[in-house]
Amino acid sequence: MKKIFVVFCFSFYFSNAIAQQWIIVDIVSQNSKELVVLIDDGQGEIEREKIKNPSIVSLINDYQEQGFALEKVTQGVELDLNGSLPLNNANRMNNFGFTNLTLSNNNRILLWFKKPKQGE
Repeated sequence: MKKIFVVFCFSFYFSNAIAQQWIIVDIVSQNSKELVVLIDDGQGEIEREKIKNPSIVSLINDYQEQGFALEKVTQGVELDLNGSLPLNNANRMNNFGFTNLTLSNNNRILLWFKKPKQGE
């Protein structure tokens, strides 16, 4: 019984020593009035927030005041292609085959924050 208890305590200590808290902030849109972000803290649903201050620097400073360190900044491109393609051209007078496709190109910025462990 003592061996099981010691193994349990050791594994609990080891899991706490390795576990780190991460937050990923996805900046969806930014304009002169507000900043729209998606926040993933890994503990539930992804939260969508509208921040009245549109400054990314102040957003980073807010998380650093909470004890998080900015580890990475990544950028990706999100391409959305919506609409339909004409499969067959029933009208022989219209040989151009016009479509109603719309392409939207969104640049996404991801901020990766990590909370340092107590011993670091």
